[in-house]
Amino acid sequence: MSKQGIMRTFGLGFMVLATLSAATTGCGSSGEEAGVQSTAPVVESVKPSEPPATLKVILYEGSAAVNYDNFITHYIEEKTNTKLVITPIPGAQLEEKLNVMLASGERPDIIMYSSDSAEAKYTKSGLLLPINNYFDKAPNLKKYGEKGIWNVMKQLDGNIYAVPNGGANGNVDNTPIFRKDWLDKLGLSVPATIDEFYQVADAFTNQDPDGNGKKDTYALGGYTNSGQWQLQPYDQIFGAFGVLPGQWIKQGEALIYGDIAPGMLDALKFMNKLYKSNFIDPEFVTDNSSRFKDKLIKGKFGTASYRMFMFDTNNTNNYYKPFHDNNPTGELVTGGVLQAAANNPAIGPRSLTARGWLKTSILKESKNIDAAVRLMDYLASDEGIRLMNYGLEGTDYTVENGIVASKISDEQKLARGINQIRLVFYPLHDHTSKVFQDIQKKAEAIAYRDPSDGIYVNNPNLINLGKYSAEQFLKMITSNDPIDGMFDDFVKEWNKRGGEEWTKQINDEYKARNTGK
Repeated sequence: MSKQGIMRTFGLGFMVLATLSAATTGCGSSGEEAGVQSTAPVVESVKPSEPPATLKVILYEGSAAVNYDNFITHYIEEKTNTKLVITPIPGAQLEEKLNVMLASGERPDIIMYSSDSAEAKYTKSGLLLPINNYFDKAPNLKKYGEKGIWNVMKQLDGNIYAVPNGGANGNVDNTPIFRKDWLDKLGLSVPATIDEFYQVADAFTNQDPDGNGKKDTYALGGYTNSGQWQLQPYDQIFGAFGVLPGQWIKQGEALIYGDIAPGMLDALKFMNKLYKSNFIDPEFVTDNSSRFKDKLIKGKFGTASYRMFMFDTNNTNNYYKPFHDNNPTGELVTGGVLQAAANNPAIGPRSLTARGWLKTSILKESKNIDAAVRLMDYLASDEGIRLMNYGLEGTDYTVENGIVASKISDEQKLARGINQIRLVFYPLHDHTSKVFQDIQKKAEAIAYRDPSDGIYVNNPNLINLGKYSAEQFLKMITSNDPIDGMFDDFVKEWNKRGGEEWTKQINDEYKARNTGK
């Protein structure tokens, strides 16, 4: 389920909440050559006319092997005339320890956290600084969010209290993928309609596309993650009917959740048809994400909405090489948005939230607000983003024909602190191949962006609603009986379990954000 569908909450007891409420008081120069577009002037080193400002930073611990007394830390300190006192916290403990710290009265200058509910509570308690009030001093930080990110981060009072990590770089990691070598062998083309998709799925399953004389291939597979069956590998199918599980769909001036939206029943019927035709690997429920990937790279599946890294000839994250090692004549191609004979306009695969998976805020009580803003502005600059991704050009990496090539090992990167101080950060893909970069642009062009992104409500039923949807969809997809009645019962029960209340909350906030009322 999407970030909007499953809001991670954390326990601040009434005493902790009361306590919080009471507290309301010169490096890389080849950016454009390597694919990084210039945004704002590179931040110049601050003239040390006064002693460095000490900033206490609560940081998400990317790797326990990192000692923050390293080259990158000191380079950033020199650039921003600061002294960073960093407290790294492992991700699983981040918000719990941060809450205890804040409740005890300890006040860092900069904090990191992951959940939207944390941001909402800290904002409501008056702990966070409206960073938009400092954009005139931070042109790079302002530019960082001008792809629509600041609109997503904006609170109902019109202010922005958090900077997202990972939210400024396309927000897409999956795209429809097909085995082109199988299509060519079977005399088929990349499907453009849902009916053509069915024909391709039939051939991928029944016509021995890998030529080994065995009936051991399938059109599709699937997997569970954290005990919950995942629907994202089927985004191209659901999208053909104008819906995506776990995403909100705009209808007129209102939003309706994809799980119950018009078009979902037709999509589930089509999935049921694929299942009954044995086009889906029967282990699609019990496989986990690693097993799913293993089957895909070994050549068992003909299509999926999956990682674009499958196309990266530089083998980033180890997708490309194992696939081609297992399938020497294998060739992949991306697909577009499938069209179904339905009243609902088709949509592409889901994009990721623009709010990022980590967020950074400056505390309003900081005694060094200007220094904190200066630090974050540098990290948001082209130079800062390149530094955190790759280090120093010439020392840590080179650029040839627009592609970044690392000169040091992963262990050396950790020792130097590269990719660790993610206060303002998004991952660059300049080290990937040109093929990957072209496919990424195509994927961004067709991706569906949830209109509710940036809207969150405190509803304790959301996690259970996500599990309930996944369970019921699985029953409908694998049913031997007609599912119309099952879907009607599911919608009624979904609403009863908190979905109706959630829909009203989301729409009230959506209207307030778009009309100011």
